[in-house]
Amino acid sequence: MAQFFKAKAKPTSIKAIRDAQVLALDHHLNGVVKHQGKTYFVDGVLPGERVDVLPSAKSGPAKLLKRLNDAPQRIEPACQFYQECGGCSAQYLSAQAQRDYKLKAVAELISRQSGYQDLPEFEILSGDGWHYRRATRLSTWFDKQRGWQLGFRKKSSKDIVAISECIVLKPQLSALLVPLQQLIKTWPKSINLGHIELIDCQPQIVCRIRVRNQPSDKIAVQLRSFAQQHSIALVIATDEQSSYLMGEQAYYDLAEQDLRLAFTPGDFIQVNEVMNQALVSKALEWLQPCAEDQILDLYAGIGNFSLALAQKAQQVIAVEGVTAMTKQVLVNAEANGLSNISAFSGDLEQVETAKAWQKTKVNKVLLDPARAGAKLAISQVAKLSPSTVVYVSCNPATLARDAKVLKQAGYRLSKLALVDMFAHTEHVETMALFER
Repeated sequence: MAQFFKAKAKPTSIKAIRDAQVLALDHHLNGVVKHQGKTYFVDGVLPGERVDVLPSAKSGPAKLLKRLNDAPQRIEPACQFYQECGGCSAQYLSAQAQRDYKLKAVAELISRQSGYQDLPEFEILSGDGWHYRRATRLSTWFDKQRGWQLGFRKKSSKDIVAISECIVLKPQLSALLVPLQQLIKTWPKSINLGHIELIDCQPQIVCRIRVRNQPSDKIAVQLRSFAQQHSIALVIATDEQSSYLMGEQAYYDLAEQDLRLAFTPGDFIQVNEVMNQALVSKALEWLQPCAEDQILDLYAGIGNFSLALAQKAQQVIAVEGVTAMTKQVLVNAEANGLSNISAFSGDLEQVETAKAWQKTKVNKVLLDPARAGAKLAISQVAKLSPSTVVYVSCNPATLARDAKVLKQAGYRLSKLALVDMFAHTEHVETMALFER
């Protein structure tokens, strides 16, 4: 067989861009830089600043090499670990400035991608920007000299930075970081320690420890002593099971609705207690549930919205992808004296799941999907033709995509709210009300 010579392609070298101006921030709070018809996104910079950057490709993310000036809005980050830790990346802006930039970016994204042009004025729901997180996940790693270490991921890295305090955590959670580090550092590598979760809930703080292998009797004794000393519950999670080593059933309250929601540590709950309450109350205000309503709650979790809706509606149909959480919806309903909730479990991105809840006629819908949004489910919602849809989103990009489906189905976008669920981070929660 004849062989033909093929010259190797010459490697293309990407050159740094010098003295470029940051024009705006996108919905991730990345700075937008344009150069020779290409658009680049740079972390940690502000509009009006001039920068040297190194693109990773012909367009897209670019690495900041040097910031040549400071914008007037730039402030000194409050956290001592800011330069290394990958969390709370927006601390160079005040909390108000963060909300202002997020609102502008979200509004532009929705207008550009959804087809809705004349947007309603945003409502702003915000709380304290510090000491607000009631849940966190800590990474661990084993160091040959220092033993097991505890901390958060570094910026744009799989490496972990050890921390002694976290000023966005509830103080009672932050106070456990150093004692936890002391507890785990002498454990053997063979325990295959995973992440550690801390949850500030009732009736006590929960510490959930993920391990590959069950702890030895010696470590179990240490854990029980630690739990007693700090008055916390301890949950051990392996590949096979998750069980309390010490402590009682975890729950949280929705005080404005006089509801109590039990959950299994590891279940999804909103990390910001104050903003979660605001979220639920705003959803009720917008949906205005009444005794004649049949309401569909998609991505229902443990019933964060379902129970509050059921207090007013004739019937609530809750749909959740995780079977154990679907069962918890019904447990919570019974515990709160509510008998008008039915619950289905299934993948909401599968047509088969939709068949279970499409048989029931509903006139109002609430959905609270994960970051991937509701690509299939939103089309099924439009087919149901409810009068009112409330969409709660943690990703404005997928909200904008899904809103386009509702616009094409004849819905008007009546209300928008920016919920400051994740202060000092790039993330934002958005609520949208669609009506016919």
